[in-house]
Amino acid sequence: MTNSNGSAPSPIPQQLQSVPKRMSSLPSEQRSNNAPSATSSEKNAAAINLTADGNPAIAVTEELSPAEKAARAKESIQSTGLSKAFENGQHKHAKGQLATDLETSDSAQVMQAVANASAKPVARPPSPPQESNRPPGAFGGNKPQQPAQNGWTSFSKLPNPGDEKAMEELSKAFNTDALVEMFKGSRDSNGSHALNNDLLAQYMKESYYGEWYHNAAVILFTVVFTWLLTKLGGGLMACLVVGAFSATYYQTSIRRLRRNIRDDMEREVSSNRLETDIESADWINHFVTRFWLIYEPVLSAQIIGTADAILIENTPSFLDSIRLTTFTLGTKPFRINGIKTYPKTEPNVVVMDWTVSFIPNDVLDLTPRELQSKINPKIVLTIRVGKGMIGAGMPVLLEDLAFKGTMRLKFKLFNEFPHVKTVEACFLEKPLFDYSLKPVGGETFGFDINNIPGLQTFVQEQVHATLGPMMYAPNVYTVDVAGMMAGTTDLTAANGVLAITVYSATNLKAADLFGSLDPYITFHIGNAHNAEMGRTSAFEDTNNPKWDETHFVLLNNTNETVYLQVMDRNSGRKDSAVGVASFDLKELANNDNAVSGLNLSVQRSGKPVGEVKCDMQYFPVSKPEKKEDGTIIPPAESNSGVLRFTVHECKGLGGDGKRGSGIGLPLIGGKDDLNAYAVVKVNGQDRLRTKPFKRSVNPRWDKFIEVFVADKTKLDLGVNVIDSKEFTDDDVIGRWRMSLANMEDEHIKQGLDWWNLKDGPGKIHLSAMWKPIVMTGFAEGLGHGHYRPPIGVVRLHFFGARDLKNVEAMTGGKSDPYIRVLSGMQVRAQCERVDDNLDPDWDATFYVPVHSIREDLIFEVMDYNDIQKDKSLGLFDFLLKDIVKESKTEDGQAYYEPLEAIDKWVDITSVERKKGKGKLHFAASFIPAMELPKPESEKKKGQENQEQRAPAGNGQVPPATPPQEAEAAPEIPPEKDLHGELIKYTADDKGKIDLLAYESGILSVSVHTAKFPERVKASASILLDSNDPQYRTVAIKGVDLPFNETGDAFVKEMDFSKLVVRVQPVKDSDKDDSHIGYYTSSVRDIVRKIMERQGSDEEDEGEMFKLLDSDLGSIRLSFRFTPVVNFKLDPSESLENQGNLTVTPLKATNLTAADRSGTSDPFIVFSIAGEKVHKTETYKKTLNPVFKDEQFTAPVPNRTKVNLVAEIYDWDQFGKDSIIGQCEVSFTGKELESFAAKDFEVSLKPSGSLRLRMLWQPQLLARKRTGTSLLGSTTRIFTSAPGAAFGVGKDIAGVGFGAGTKVLGTGGKVIGGGVSAIGSGIGGGVSAIGSGIGSGIRGIGRIGGGGSKREKSSDSDSSSSINQQQPAVAAPAPVPTVSTTSTVDQRGSMDSSMSPRAAQGGDATGAINVTLVGARNLKAMDRGNTSDPYARVRIGGRIVHKTKTIKKTLQPDWNETFLAKISDGKTLLDIKIKDKNTLNDVDIGDCSYDVADLLQSGQSFDGWVPLEPQGTGEVRLRIEVTSSDSGSSSRGLFGKIM
Repeated sequence: MTNSNGSAPSPIPQQLQSVPKRMSSLPSEQRSNNAPSATSSEKNAAAINLTADGNPAIAVTEELSPAEKAARAKESIQSTGLSKAFENGQHKHAKGQLATDLETSDSAQVMQAVANASAKPVARPPSPPQESNRPPGAFGGNKPQQPAQNGWTSFSKLPNPGDEKAMEELSKAFNTDALVEMFKGSRDSNGSHALNNDLLAQYMKESYYGEWYHNAAVILFTVVFTWLLTKLGGGLMACLVVGAFSATYYQTSIRRLRRNIRDDMEREVSSNRLETDIESADWINHFVTRFWLIYEPVLSAQIIGTADAILIENTPSFLDSIRLTTFTLGTKPFRINGIKTYPKTEPNVVVMDWTVSFIPNDVLDLTPRELQSKINPKIVLTIRVGKGMIGAGMPVLLEDLAFKGTMRLKFKLFNEFPHVKTVEACFLEKPLFDYSLKPVGGETFGFDINNIPGLQTFVQEQVHATLGPMMYAPNVYTVDVAGMMAGTTDLTAANGVLAITVYSATNLKAADLFGSLDPYITFHIGNAHNAEMGRTSAFEDTNNPKWDETHFVLLNNTNETVYLQVMDRNSGRKDSAVGVASFDLKELANNDNAVSGLNLSVQRSGKPVGEVKCDMQYFPVSKPEKKEDGTIIPPAESNSGVLRFTVHECKGLGGDGKRGSGIGLPLIGGKDDLNAYAVVKVNGQDRLRTKPFKRSVNPRWDKFIEVFVADKTKLDLGVNVIDSKEFTDDDVIGRWRMSLANMEDEHIKQGLDWWNLKDGPGKIHLSAMWKPIVMTGFAEGLGHGHYRPPIGVVRLHFFGARDLKNVEAMTGGKSDPYIRVLSGMQVRAQCERVDDNLDPDWDATFYVPVHSIREDLIFEVMDYNDIQKDKSLGLFDFLLKDIVKESKTEDGQAYYEPLEAIDKWVDITSVERKKGKGKLHFAASFIPAMELPKPESEKKKGQENQEQRAPAGNGQVPPATPPQEAEAAPEIPPEKDLHGELIKYTADDKGKIDLLAYESGILSVSVHTAKFPERVKASASILLDSNDPQYRTVAIKGVDLPFNETGDAFVKEMDFSKLVVRVQPVKDSDKDDSHIGYYTSSVRDIVRKIMERQGSDEEDEGEMFKLLDSDLGSIRLSFRFTPVVNFKLDPSESLENQGNLTVTPLKATNLTAADRSGTSDPFIVFSIAGEKVHKTETYKKTLNPVFKDEQFTAPVPNRTKVNLVAEIYDWDQFGKDSIIGQCEVSFTGKELESFAAKDFEVSLKPSGSLRLRMLWQPQLLARKRTGTSLLGSTTRIFTSAPGAAFGVGKDIAGVGFGAGTKVLGTGGKVIGGGVSAIGSGIGGGVSAIGSGIGSGIRGIGRIGGGGSKREKSSDSDSSSSINQQQPAVAAPAPVPTVSTTSTVDQRGSMDSSMSPRAAQGGDATGAINVTLVGARNLKAMDRGNTSDPYARVRIGGRIVHKTKTIKKTLQPDWNETFLAKISDGKTLLDIKIKDKNTLNDVDIGDCSYDVADLLQSGQSFDGWVPLEPQGTGEVRLRIEVTSSDSGSSSRGLFGKIM
C-alpha cells in the first residue's frame, strides 16, 4: 500500500495518529466511525449540566403553532436559570436601541441602576485553589521573615538593565560603548571577579593577590617571621608551618593568575568570533526536527480552524463556500542555517541575524528511513459554487513550497514578565520563495500557472512591493510582546466605557426639503463612517429634540475622536444625515475623565446646522496596580463592567440524522448539509449573528462580542445554533442558556468551557472574560444638560479688519462688514456695520460670559444685506485656553484664572475652515467670576468618593450608596473666594453676600414659561444693555410655551443697566424685530429681589410677570447674579458715555471781520466725529452775534472719543463762505456731568470766543439698520436748519430730551422736562433700553408699537409683577431753554401716556402754517437717473396743497407755504412725492406727520422726515402753529403730566 506520493506509508507513531483530523469531506459512515469520542472533561461537563439543571430542556416540536411555542418557551424559562431580563428582552428586541444590559437609556433610570449595582456587595469570582508559595522544607507559622538579598543587583551598584528608567538616566551620562563595557562582565585589573574555594581565600580579599608588591611582602614576612621564631626558640615544626602558609598563598595566587589569563584569552577570542563569524545552530535544528513531528499536526489544525473562521466572513455572495480542506507543512521542518550576534549593543538589547530556510523538497540531508516516511507540504483550498445540492467544489492546490531569507531580530528586554518588551524583525535582503499553484485539475491533472511566461515574476514583484514598506530593511515590523501578554494591543478589545448623556439639540436644519425633521443621533468612534456604536431614540417633527438619554460606548483608548451623527428618520426611503458633531477624547484625560456642559456644533459641509448639548464621562477597566515595593494590588471588583463573550465552535451537530421536519417530509441529504450559524442573546436581545459555516457538523466561528453590563447579577446569556436553509425557514438545532453568575462559577471554578446543547445533539465551546469597571461618581458626574454657572467673562475688543472679501463685486458695490461673536449656535454679541468698506475699523468692545474652558468662541465677519440673509466673509476660531488656565485647590476644587491678555492679527478662514481672505485685529482677556470655596460637607463627600475610587488592599471597593440629598450643616462663611478676593457680606447677616455692593457681574435669566391667549410660535430673547439679543431660546408653538432655558449677559454697571426679555414671533427674516410682548426692569431691582431670596431653601420656580405690549400675555422668569472679581471698568466703556448731547449756542464775541465794512455775516456749523450735525442761521453784519432759538440734539456713541467742533463761517452771497473762527469742546464726564446743563466759554482761533450751553443725557442708542430699527420705525433726531441731519445715521431707543424737547411719533408724545431721561420706548419689537438713567429719573410712555393702549409702569420697573401694578410717576426738572427739535415716527401710534384729549385725537383743533422747504436723496424714476418731483399734501383725505414741479433733479427746493386748519381730530398730514410724467405720474414716496403734539404745546417743527418705502428720500417740513384751541399754551413749556 502506497501513499499519494508513491512511497510506502511511513511508520507514524501512535501519538501522531490520535491528532484530530478534519472530517467534513469524508463519507458519513467513515466520519461517524472516525469521530473522536468525548473526552473526560466533556463527559464531566454533560454530567454537571444535568445535575445543575435538574429539569428537562426546552423541548418544542415543529407541530406547535408559534403562539404555543412561545408559551412553552416562557414556561420553561425558569428551569434554565434565567431571570426576568430574558422575558423583558423579548419585547425590547424590535427597538434596536439597547446599548447595554439595561432595558432603557433614560438618564435617570440608568443612573439609578448603576447606583443600585454599586450598592450591592461584590463577590470576587471563584478561583481554583492555589498551592502554597512556601519553598519545600520551610517552617510554617506566620512569623515574618527577614527580607532576603535577591539577585546580583543586591551586591552591585549597577542597575538592572531591564529597568528602563534607570537605564535612561545612565545613558545620559555614558555612551553606548561605555555601557557595553560597564555591563560586559570582564574582570578588573586586580582579578576581583574570580572566585576560589581554598581556605586562605575565605579570609583574604581578592585585592591581596597577584601584584608584585604583594608577593614581595609575603616573602619578606616569611623570612622575618621564621627568623623571629628561631630567636624565640622555635624548631623545625614552626618553620614548616610558616612555609605551608607561604606555599598555600603562592599556589592560590598562581592559580588565579593562570585562570584569569585563560579567561581573558577565551573572552577576546569568543568576542571576535561573535562579531565576525556566523554560528551554526545544529543543536536547535536537532531539537526542531524531533519537536516538529509532534507539533506540526496541532499547528495545522489551528491554522485550518482560524482560516475557516476568516473565510466564512469574507466569502463572496456568488460562491457557496470557501474552505481550507487540506493543510500540512510536511515532515521536514524549517532549518536555521546560521546566527550572527552583535555583542556591542545596549545592555537591554539583543540583536541577531538569522538565516532561515524551509526547503522540504531537499532530500540530500535525509537518511533513507527519513526519506521513506517523508510527507511534502500540501495546501488545498476548496471553492464551492452553486447552492445546496446543486453545486460542486473546485480544489485549488498549493505545493512544493520553498523559502529562504536572512532576517534581523532585535529583542528589547525589561524587568517585568514576560521580560521581552518588543521584537523588531526585518529582512536584510529580499527573501527567495517558490511554489507550485494548480487552480484547476487538482493534484493529478492540475496545471501549474507559474509556467505561464512572466506570471511568476509578476507575483514575486507584487509580494516584494507589499512586504517592502512593511519589513524590508530599514523598515521594521514591531511586535509588542508585553502588550500582547497584557491584552492592550488588541485594538478590538474594550479597555473602558464612555458614558454619553445626550440632553438636547437645538436649531437643527434638515438636509432635504421634503417631509418633517425626525432627528436621532448615532455614535461613531474614529470616523463618522465607522460602525455605529449606539443610537438615541427618534423624535418626530421637531428641530429642537430633548432626549435626556445616557448611552455607553466601549473604547479601546481615549486617543480617538467620538462623532455624533445627527440623522433624519425617513419613511419609505433611506435616512438622511443632518450633520456631524465631534469631540476629541484626549480632553477627557486632562479633565479627570469627565467633561460636562458640552455644546457641540453640528456641522454639514463645514457649516453649522445645529447644536447638541451633552456630557461625557470615561470609566477605565480596573487593572492590577504595582506599588514601589513590588507588591501587586489586584484589580478592584465591581458589579459593573465589560463582558467579552466568545463563541468558538460546535462539535457533533446533527446527531444521528433522524431530525424531522414540521410537516413530516423526509429529510433530504445527510447531516453534511448543515450550514450552522450562531445567534448570541444578551437578556433576550440579539447581539451577535455569525456567518453560516457551510456544510459541516463541526462549525468554527471564533466570534466575540463585548457589551457594557451595568449589573452583572441581572445578566443572562444565550446562544441559538441555527441551520441556514435556502428554500425553507431556518431551523434551530441547539440552544444554550445560562446566567452570567452561573457561567462564571462553572467556567472559572470548575474549569468548563464545553457545554451540551439543548433541543439538539452536540456541544458548544464558549468562553467569557469579565472586566470590572468601578462606576463610583457616575451619578454625581451627570449634569443637567441645559445651563452651567459661568466661570467668567471674556472681554473682546475688535479693532478692525483688512482686505476682506468683497461679496458685492458683481453689483458694483462693496461689502458692508460687521463682526459677531458666536458660542456654538448662539450669537452672543454683534457690532455696528461699516458700509462699503473692505478695511473696516469697528473699535467695538464686548463682554461674553463663558461657562467652560472648552467653550471656544467663533469670531465671524458678516456682510449686511437689507433683504437677503447676511453673508459670511470668514471667521476665526478662538480657543479659550489661550487666555484661561484651570487651577485646583488642595481638595481638588477647580477654579479658573486669567492668563496674559492677547492682542494680535489673525488670518480669517472660510466657513469650511479653509484658507480665507482678510485679516482680523482683536484683543482678548479673561475676567474670572467669583468662585466660593466648597462647604466642608461637600469636601467630606468628595473625599469619600475619592476613597471609593481607590481600590482596597484586597481589591474590593466599598459598596456605594445610591445618590441621596445630604442635609446641609451650618457652615462658617469664607472670608475670600478662591481668587483671593474679599467677599462682601451684608452688615446684618454675615452669611449673606451683598450682591448690590458689586458693580459688575453676570446676570443669569431663566425663562421658564410664557402664556398667551392664542396659539403662537415664538422664541424668547434676552437683551441687556444691547440692541441685539445676547441669548435666544428655541422656538415653540402653542398657548403655553415651556421654554425652560437659561441665558446670561454681562452687567457692566448695575446702576445704569436695564434688562429686556422679549418674546418674538418666528419669521423668515432675522432682521424683523417685531414682538408680541416684552418684560423690562433695571438690573438693580432684579438683584435686590435675588438678595431677598438668599438663604431660602425653596426651589426658585420663578415669578410670573405680565408682558408689556401684549394682551393677557405673561412670562415666568427667575434670576441669578454672579459677581466678577479683579475687574475695573474702563471709563471709556461706561454706559454713561453713550447718549444724546443737547447744545444751545448763546452768543459769540469779537469775531474776525471778513467784509470790507469791518463786519461779518457769521453762521456756525457744528460737527461731531467729522459729521455735520447742525447749522445755525446767518446773522448779518455783526461781530458779536446773539443766537436766538438755536438748539440741537445729536446722538453720541461714546463721548470720550469725540469732541464737539464748532466752525464759524462768513456768509458770502456770491463767493465761497470763508472760515473766521474754529474751536473744539470736550464734553466727557470730567467737563460735563450727566443731566446737568452747563455753560462753556470757548476761545476761538484765530480770535474771539463762543458761549455754549450743553446738556448730556446718557442713553442707549439703537442700531442703524436699513429697513428696521430697535423701535420698529425710523426714528431720528433732526436739526432746525436745512441740509443737516442730526441722527448721524443713528436711531434713538427710548429717546428722552430735557429742555422741553419732544419726541413726536405719529401722535406719540414723550413728556418730560429739564433733565428727565424720557423713553422706555418700545416700538416694532424692542424696548428702549436705558431710558431713565440717573437717580430718580424714569421714562414715561412708549414710541410706536401700534394701537393706543395705555400702559402702566412702576417707578422702578417698567414691567411689574401681575399682582403688583402701580401708577407711573414722573419727576421733571426744568431747564431754561427756548427752541425745540422734534423727531418723527411715521408708523408709531399715539403715546399711551398722553393726556386724554391728545390720546383720543378728536378734540385737537387749530391752524398751522406748513412750509414744504424741499426734498433730498429722492429715488430716480426716469431713464436719465433723475426725476421731475412735486409734492401733494392731504389732510383728512382732502388735498390741501400741491407744489410746483421741478424738472430733472433729485434735490428739489420748493419753499412753498400754505395755511391749513385742523378740526374734527384730523391732525395727520399725508405728504406724497410724485414724479411728473406726460401720461401718468409715478409715486416716489410718501410720509405722514401728526401735528397733534404741536397743537397742544404750541411749539414749532423744522426737520427732515424720511419717505416710505425706505431709501426713497427725505422731505423737509417747517410747521408753525398760528392758533390752537387745545389750551396747551397755558401750560407753558412742559404741559401737564398725566
